Amino acid sequence: MSETKKRNMGPVYVMITGLLFSIGGLCIKTIPWNGMAINSFRCILSGTVIWLATRVLHHPLRFNKHILLSALALAATNCLYSSAVKLTTAGAAIVIQFTVPVWTMLFGLILYHKKPQRADILACICVFAGIAICFYEGLAEGRTAGNVLALLSGMTYSSVFMSNSAEDADPFSSSILGHYISVLIGLPWLLRSDFSAMTPKAWIALFVMGIFQMGFAYIFLSVGLETTPPVTACLMTGVEPVLNPIWVALFYGEPITLLFAIGGGIVLASVIVYQLWLSKHQAPAEASP
Repeated sequence: MSETKKRNMGPVYVMITGLLFSIGGLCIKTIPWNGMAINSFRCILSGTVIWLATRVLHHPLRFNKHILLSALALAATNCLYSSAVKLTTAGAAIVIQFTVPVWTMLFGLILYHKKPQRADILACICVFAGIAICFYEGLAEGRTAGNVLALLSGMTYSSVFMSNSAEDADPFSSSILGHYISVLIGLPWLLRSDFSAMTPKAWIALFVMGIFQMGFAYIFLSVGLETTPPVTACLMTGVEPVLNPIWVALFYGEPITLLFAIGGGIVLASVIVYQLWLSKHQAPAEASP
C-alpha cells in the first residue's frame, strides 16, 4: 500500500473503530449475565484476536512500566464500563465515559502541575454541567451507581491514553495484556454465570463483542492512529457516543429522554469543541523550540 493511500485510509480505519465500539451497549444489554462476566468472556476472544493480529503483522510484543500501567488502566476501563451499562442506560454510560479529554487535562494539572488555560476551565465547567444533568436524570430511576462507574471508566480510559503517550509505550502489547488481565478479574463472575440462560441471540452478541466490537476495533484503531491526526481521530470516534444509545433505543427499546439528550449533547459538544481548540492552539506551541 502506498504512503498516500495509507494516509487516506487512516481516518477510515478510525471511523470503523467508532462504529464497532458503538454496538457495545446493545450487545451488553442483550446478554443476561452481569457486566463482569460479560467482560471476562469477551476479553478472552478480543485478547486472542489482537494477539493473532500481532503475529500476522510481525509486531514484537514488549513489556515495561508504561505498558503495564496502560494495561491495568485498560482492564479497569473494560470492567467499569461493562458494569456501568448494566446499571444505567447505555447512552449515559458512553456519554459520561466520553469525558476523557477533560480528565486528561485535570490529571496533567495534578501530576505535572500544568497550569490550565481559560479554555480548559471553561471546558471542565461545560462538561461537568452536562454530566450533572445526566446524573440528575438518572436519580429517579436509581441509576446513580451506574453513572458513577461510567465516570470512573472515563478517568481510567484517560490513564490509558496518558500511559500510551510515553516514548516506550506499545498499544498492541498493552492491549493484549489489558484484555487478559480483564479475563482474570472477571473470571469468578464468569464461572458462576448461568449458561443455561444464554439464548442464541445472547451468544451471537457475546461473540460479536469479543471478536469485532473489541478485537478488530482495537486493531483498526492501532493501525489508523499511525496516520490519523489526534483531532481527526477524536471526531471520527465521536460517532460512538452518538450511535450507541440510538442502537439500544432502536433494537432494545431503551428510551432516550429529553433531559438526557440535553445533558449528553452538552458533554459531546463541549468535548468536540475542546478537542478542536487543543488542535489549533497546542500544535503551534509544541512545534516551536
